[in-house]
Amino acid sequence: MEIATLNIPAYRKANKALVAEWFGVSIPAVDGWIRRGCPSVQRGEKGRPWVFDLLKVAEWRFRHDEGPIDPSGMTPKDRLDHYRAERERLKLEQETGSLIPAADVESVTAEVMKTLAQTLDTLPDVLERDAGISGETVQIVQRVIDAARESMYADMVKLT
Repeated sequence: MEIATLNIPAYRKANKALVAEWFGVSIPAVDGWIRRGCPSVQRGEKGRPWVFDLLKVAEWRFRHDEGPIDPSGMTPKDRLDHYRAERERLKLEQETGSLIPAADVESVTAEVMKTLAQTLDTLPDVLERDAGISGETVQIVQRVIDAARESMYADMVKLT
């Protein structure tokens, strides 16, 4: 046995079957974990079993700093479980209000933009009538408003 395995308490050492049992998954799921970088103390070969440190596997399995999960490398069962869990997560986030459907965001944004456009359209007339500004000043205000609208439009196009 390798030196690295000597420093690990016996109760933390496990083979693939024990790792699968401990985490409530199948042995093919553990094989998928290995392909995705699950740490092992000893690589398995013919006549030599895999040896894992359960603590290191748990740290690897439950770390939160990893990027997006790529289901393409998973077994079909793990992939199905992943998509089911993802669907449930999205439903929960919608129910709690932490995730807003894109259609709702689009609808609210369109309504806000419509109100803003109407206000900007009438602003020069209101300023001329209520504030008594001159016609030349109204033209300047109109140019500033038009430039701001064009800039907003360009920014929206970039974002979408």
